[in-house]
Amino acid sequence: MKKRLFTFLSLLLVIASLSACMGKDTSSTEPNETKSTSEENIDPLGSFSEPVEISIGRGIDPNYQFDGEDTPENNVYTRWLEDQYNIVTKHEWEATAGEDYEQKVSLSIASNDIPDAMVVNETQLKQMIKAGQLADLTDVYDKYGAERLKDIYDSNPGLLDNVTYDGKLYALPETTLPSAPLTWIRQDWLDELGLEAPKTLEDLEKVAQAFIDNKMGGDNTLGIVGTSQGGALSSTFLTSGDHFLNFSSLFFANNAYPGIWVKDKDGKAVYGSTTPETKKTLEMMREWYAKGILDQEMALRKSAQEVLVSGKAGIFFGPWWSPYNLEDSIKNDPKANWRPYAGPADSSGKINSNETTGSTYIVVSKDYEHPEAVIKMLNIHVSEKDASYEEVVADKQMTSQEIPLFMVMGHGDQLEYAVTSTQKHLAGELKLEDIDKVNYGFAYDLAEHVKNVKKEPYDDYNIQYWDRAGDEAFFTHLYAHLNGGSAFINADINYVRSVATAKTKTMELKWNNLKKLEDETFLKIIMGNAPISDFDQFVEKWYDQGGEQITKEVNELK
Repeated sequence: MKKRLFTFLSLLLVIASLSACMGKDTSSTEPNETKSTSEENIDPLGSFSEPVEISIGRGIDPNYQFDGEDTPENNVYTRWLEDQYNIVTKHEWEATAGEDYEQKVSLSIASNDIPDAMVVNETQLKQMIKAGQLADLTDVYDKYGAERLKDIYDSNPGLLDNVTYDGKLYALPETTLPSAPLTWIRQDWLDELGLEAPKTLEDLEKVAQAFIDNKMGGDNTLGIVGTSQGGALSSTFLTSGDHFLNFSSLFFANNAYPGIWVKDKDGKAVYGSTTPETKKTLEMMREWYAKGILDQEMALRKSAQEVLVSGKAGIFFGPWWSPYNLEDSIKNDPKANWRPYAGPADSSGKINSNETTGSTYIVVSKDYEHPEAVIKMLNIHVSEKDASYEEVVADKQMTSQEIPLFMVMGHGDQLEYAVTSTQKHLAGELKLEDIDKVNYGFAYDLAEHVKNVKKEPYDDYNIQYWDRAGDEAFFTHLYAHLNGGSAFINADINYVRSVATAKTKTMELKWNNLKKLEDETFLKIIMGNAPISDFDQFVEKWYDQGGEQITKEVNELK
């Protein structure tokens, strides 16, 4: 899944440069003359007159296949960056992406031995600000930030404000892709049984039971699948965008928000995993598990996704981009008609979700002499392709493994624009040349390829009206955007934002143990290995073992 997601996220970017030249004349002894010359020569997309080296800490995927002898430090993109812009990237250290990388970053912060630049999470960002380790990027962003980069941040209100402290800009944040879990269902099974798509939890239970009773996936048909071995039951304030193959939707439909910090009736922050609504949902899931509605091997399977591929399951929860993980399911069974529906709704008819918050930031050491190089790298990262780039890269798609200091960057309405422009192009209401290729390059690519795979009627997204073989490279992109994306952007979702979006001081010491206590208790309750009354004991232990102090710290957040 992660490798496919790397490709998908990188395809949302428009990467390239404009050839130019930039240099600072620092030889003059006249300050005014130097300032004038520097400002005249500032080109956000220009090349440095002399090589500028930047050392970075790098997270790598050891399973990623580079071409030939290429490496994360020396590949087609880094060589192009050096040839065209005189920016030379060196790896001060490398670590496997994920937990190993996070630990390496934390060690660098603790030892005050940080590279010129690296990508960090929100907790680490706040630690570095407090330790006085970061460069103030306010002036260098104003001077060197390209128009497109600034347009992107302007279209994502609040992003730069969230990393500005005492008037100083300390980081360059990723842009957040919109996300909320949808209910993905085998529509062909619904149609065969003459059932309507479920809108409530009660509807969902009945549909899952009907799939099982009628053996729609064979003798071992599963109802609802999710949560693989080592996976989470729901998204959390630290993994706010994690909506694929877990059970967040069941909690949200009961107005429960485990894993995030919500406000109680008095406006005080409380940890969502300790609330009565979460207990109610666990009790419901316990009953569903006992009936066989929930996968009996949940949290035990090495890969719940393999169940989808096998054709035994008919329901799972996931974000709009879930089709990127349904390729093999459709390949194995071309009639597998996976369709998304918003919900299930709560008792008042609202469709709830936690709000996805940004989690990745580029930071620059206060000791680095050329912070403008980092700004330029991001300018280049988001700018339109030019001939030099196309010649070097050819048809290879650059991902986070080639691009140093990689972050997802795009306009705030990039998904909506991509979906609606493609729909309008299919309907004959928008010509290809009228799509904004500069700011929404991937939307242009979608529209350019859509008629290779989408058959008439163009507004019917059931699988029988698609020709996967017509353009295999773009089928999944288009199926995800038109099928999942259209359902998502048209949904009326009530978003609940976590009060805390990073770890507090006490969390750094005690959160892992508290989360382990939570996960073990919840799974035992759901699977019938512990009574529902153990939830109350869990809450007491959680507060006693550090939760009380953590709650106090969260409530003290500004």
